[in-house]
Amino acid sequence: MSGCLNSVQIQALVRQMDESLRRHKGLKRTNTNLYREKIVEENKFLYEVFPSIFEMHYEGKLDETFFNMLKLRRQIEKGEITEDDASKIVGQQLFDRYVAPKINNLPPPAAPLTYEEYYKQFENKQDEQHESPPQ
Repeated sequence: MSGCLNSVQIQALVRQMDESLRRHKGLKRTNTNLYREKIVEENKFLYEVFPSIFEMHYEGKLDETFFNMLKLRRQIEKGEITEDDASKIVGQQLFDRYVAPKINNLPPPAAPLTYEEYYKQFENKQDEQHESPPQ
């Protein structure tokens, strides 16, 4: 069933969950059990079909890596790369992030952008586009 959804649909499910998290944030402080029930109830499909994405987002652990994976999935969907190509890219990224700094005695690379930071960069670009005169 999860293979039926494309990258845009998966991202839309996560954005819907954003709305639930915002809508019930007051409840998060007062009743964490009810808060979780509401988030699960409003995002049942994501919870059941993509439980790891749901949990990572619920726990605030989604970051730029998630968007990079969606980007690769989108490239596969468009036929720009194969699944094997995507696997190699992910493997290289993991090597560069975790292994290469250790074996080369280098500081680790910068942490990926948080979920909020990732979206903020697009909001800032949109703001700049609205402020600049049309060409």
